[in-house]
Amino acid sequence: MDRRADGRTGGRAGIVAGGRSCWNATVYNGSLRPLGEPSGRAASLVCCPHAGGTAAFFRSWPAHFPPDIQIVPVQYPGHGDRLDESCLDDVHELSALLAAEVADLPGLILLGHSFGAAVAFETAVRLSAAGMPPLAVYISARDAPHHDLERVRPPRTDAAIWQEMERLGGTPPEITATPEWRELLTPILRADFHADADYRPSRTRLPCPITVLLGEDDVDLSAASIETWREYTAAEFAVRVFPGGHFYLADHVPAIAAQVAGQVAALRSSSPRAGGDGAWSPTSGGTP
Repeated sequence: MDRRADGRTGGRAGIVAGGRSCWNATVYNGSLRPLGEPSGRAASLVCCPHAGGTAAFFRSWPAHFPPDIQIVPVQYPGHGDRLDESCLDDVHELSALLAAEVADLPGLILLGHSFGAAVAFETAVRLSAAGMPPLAVYISARDAPHHDLERVRPPRTDAAIWQEMERLGGTPPEITATPEWRELLTPILRADFHADADYRPSRTRLPCPITVLLGEDDVDLSAASIETWREYTAAEFAVRVFPGGHFYLADHVPAIAAQVAGQVAALRSSSPRAGGDGAWSPTSGGTP
């Protein structure tokens, strides 16, 4: 679900409209909800939200990033201002749609949180297979793909879904305790959890760097599963640990912004997609 700038879940207007006011009342087609004007941007940070989340989760992020990086949140079908559409309960379908929409963005960097990390990874897989890899991928609060297969499967009943949401945090009691909210959001959460449960990851090594971000108190993540993400890139690999739990990132946007900005600066001279004069020559992928 979406959050205000302080990381708390938004009210009905924020969830139903997906924070429509922050999109300058623009009517959008597709999944991308870019914040600010794209002119002169060196990089585009495409942000995939968690299960039940909307593009508005990232609406406060531009204030923390340098002006040459545009924040481009993703609005999944059936979420936020797309409630009149059916949700997609397949990660590969979501990533196929997203890959087609982001392929031409300048200096593409993909970031996904939790469920969104699977979407971001599979989008990177598709783009890389087409010879258009992103500059980098940021994985937030998620096990490496094939460790996911060993997890306890996500909840299947509606009651269990809401128990899981309360356990993960990030959803205030006025949402979880209100029947109207639960009626509105349960089908969305059910679709996202179903997609997560049935997700079978691609076995491929990306030609771009992967950085894993996580909260030190996230009990669902193991050191072994995080380290295994190294096997999914033929380029640089890094891990950044922050104070907090599963939704640590709401309290650490400035630090995440500094991390991304530093990487963009380092890549700019070697990649035309990042606004530099050098050639981007991805390392050939392989099978983990």
